[in-house]
Amino acid sequence: MKDVPLHLDEPPGSGLVLSEDGRLGTSMDSGINGSSSGSASPTGSHISQAETLVQAFNSQLCVMTPRMSPVGCSSDSSLEHGRESDNLVEEVYIAKHSITKGVTYAVPKEKVSYHSKSFNYLTYEGSCHNEDAFEDIDLTNKVVKSEEKVTIDVENQQGNLLSQKTPTTYDVVVSIDFGTTYSGYAFAYTRNQSDKQIHMMRQSEGGDRGLNNQKVPTVLLLTPEEKFHSFGFAARDFYHDLDPQEAKSWLYFDKFKMNLHNNVEVNRNSQIMAANGRAVSALVVFGQALGYMKNHVLLELANQGVRPAVRWVITVPAVWTQQAKQFVREAAYMAEIGSPDTPESLLIALEPEAASICCRHLHFDQIINIENGPTQPGSYMVVDCGGGTVDITVHSVSSTTGTLRELHKATGGPCGSIGVDDEFIRLMNAVFGANFMKRFKIERPAAYNELLLAFESRKRCTTSYRTTPVNIFPPFAFIDFYRQVSGSEVERAVAQYSSPELTWSNEGILKIHPTLMNKLFRPSLDKIVEHIETVLSSRRLDNKVSYLFLVGGFSESQILQEAIKDHFSKRVHIIIPQAVSLSVLKGGVLYGLNPSIVTSRRVTHTYGLGVVKPFLNGIHPIEKLVIRGGQKWCVDVLERLIESGQPVSVGQVVSKKYAPASSSQTEIVLQVYATVSKSAQFITDPNVFKCGKLRLKLPTISSCGSREITVSLVFGGTEVTASATDSATGQAVETTLDFNS
Repeated sequence: MKDVPLHLDEPPGSGLVLSEDGRLGTSMDSGINGSSSGSASPTGSHISQAETLVQAFNSQLCVMTPRMSPVGCSSDSSLEHGRESDNLVEEVYIAKHSITKGVTYAVPKEKVSYHSKSFNYLTYEGSCHNEDAFEDIDLTNKVVKSEEKVTIDVENQQGNLLSQKTPTTYDVVVSIDFGTTYSGYAFAYTRNQSDKQIHMMRQSEGGDRGLNNQKVPTVLLLTPEEKFHSFGFAARDFYHDLDPQEAKSWLYFDKFKMNLHNNVEVNRNSQIMAANGRAVSALVVFGQALGYMKNHVLLELANQGVRPAVRWVITVPAVWTQQAKQFVREAAYMAEIGSPDTPESLLIALEPEAASICCRHLHFDQIINIENGPTQPGSYMVVDCGGGTVDITVHSVSSTTGTLRELHKATGGPCGSIGVDDEFIRLMNAVFGANFMKRFKIERPAAYNELLLAFESRKRCTTSYRTTPVNIFPPFAFIDFYRQVSGSEVERAVAQYSSPELTWSNEGILKIHPTLMNKLFRPSLDKIVEHIETVLSSRRLDNKVSYLFLVGGFSESQILQEAIKDHFSKRVHIIIPQAVSLSVLKGGVLYGLNPSIVTSRRVTHTYGLGVVKPFLNGIHPIEKLVIRGGQKWCVDVLERLIESGQPVSVGQVVSKKYAPASSSQTEIVLQVYATVSKSAQFITDPNVFKCGKLRLKLPTISSCGSREITVSLVFGGTEVTASATDSATGQAVETTLDFNS
């Protein structure tokens, strides 16, 4: 096969060539033509109509005006080959006003005829072949944007598909706080008017001295065959009692929640390492853990003679990726908490938002009265300091309705209490050697966890004003194993460390001086203070925040409380509620009872479509240049529908209207992209990923009028959904955007 250049102006190395049989040597995955301020080449081309069609089809380039966006092609044959094309059209549309201005991107030899008020279309017939992926493709699944709707509309959700569902009545709302270090649940009845109390988890196991015993450790134990054995205290105690050699075959998971933090790669095939180094499906691990919580609460309700219809609420960190949040939902479905058929029975709530609802519920009068007057909304910040992450959110509360509006996009990072544990391990590495600590963790995993627990129980007693040492009681297995490995005593290793801030007593106690203990806290404290400062200094807030609520298990630490007060007490009123570690649990229940309490949120991702635009020299990268019919195009452009951080009201959608490219079209497919990057310009950039697909059947209709498809992205909830509606039939489909495909 002989290849000839497509165009003399084509840049070297682009690899875009047209063979004698009409096939292009490369293809593109863009295919949507978005808006542009740049001018296009004037009418005039020596390429024939058939050649133009072949170029457009084989390159998967939809030749459109800047104001007309074709979206969502697929074909049966493409499905057979395991992939879909969203870039194939049977008819190419040209906007009327662009023709009038002499601006065109397809250059027909025939005179363009006007078939409707909104469109001018140039009909091409025939099919194409792309030898890379397709055979005998049926070019029917395409839509283009109606010129009558050229802007993004924000519409009330009352007319949206989501609001047309019949509400389900629930007897009880159950909130599960699946924490990094400790987990628990709370529930409230919805029908018993005499019982308005939020009931906390009934503790059926032993607890730990000095620790929170209204929850259980987030510890899962599976048998060597990957079957569920136990969770919480029972799992930890059983694993501790196993013979060290036998323990190596058991699957012990501790603090595994952090595997989901900031993980854009998490998906249904992700795995988590057990303490023995064996990898297990992450869905299995999270599903088994959530299943334990579900069975525990249902047993408690059954013991009270209740078999209720349950609305479930699972709280997750706000700073988690959408992939991680969706992963939790799928793990919950595996545990039979809700189901894909009844997604409304499971709400994924944000931890700082749940805590904020709890704070608003308990301190409503204070929040309002601190402002300029009783009719002014009160604004406050919630800093949720947990075991793994610290989440920060800012809300304003309406003095008339009591509803919440998010003022600042939730932020934070992995600077929870386990960061202090990490510093303690670094200290142990420095004293006893990193190789020894590594061997100790692998060969004596139960004793290793006992050492961390001994530190955990004492670190909450630390204050910046303490003058006496903090006593840590290492397990005997630690002392004995060090003697076996090194041939020396622990006491000698501590002495050789030569620090007056760390000593060893004859009673087998590791004594940490308050100065050294404060140093272990310092990295986490500095990061938390930095996050809070960044939010408080935001222009968007403009000194509107009057209160700072400190919640979460880590907030029980007095040294953390003192650090926050030292830095911010002159700028905001700092409130530390009672039972701070239970704020998220209680708020999750309140959210489940009234999900509409939060009326506005900030969008967590930038969402958009992949488009092609006229190429702008000096602005667009040369590797994105494609020349078609004398026109220079930039491919793979990310056309943003909504930006990360923008406010959206609950009950609003971002929508656009489209028209099918052909009356014979039988279905459309819409592809949606998302990113957390503020600088992303192309769908091929890092951290840009395809997250949604909507497939809508288009049955034949008798009317010859124009047909519109309304495609909507529904924002404002903690998850994002998309819908498409056929105006001719009223048929609608919807989906939750899939971040784990």
